[in-house]
Amino acid sequence: TMNARSLLNFFELRCCMHAQWEIRELAWRMLNEVKKIAPTIFRKAGPPCKTRGICPEKREDCPWYPKKKDRT
Repeated sequence: TMNARSLLNFFELRCCMHAQWEIRELAWRMLNEVKKIAPTIFRKAGPPCKTRGICPEKREDCPWYPKKKDRT
């Protein structure tokens, strides 16, 4: 079992484009389901590049990571 804080951490790590595809697909499915149940808690859940606008791994090959020309 997981509490909400554990789920938020799980989504941050496993929704990332660099997570293994099987676990990433499962994580996105789980995220879509919990958003239906608790939308306020999970509205900002997901990989940090989408939720915070930064990639802690600074992976330029990520399709969501802002490219240099996109940064101000």
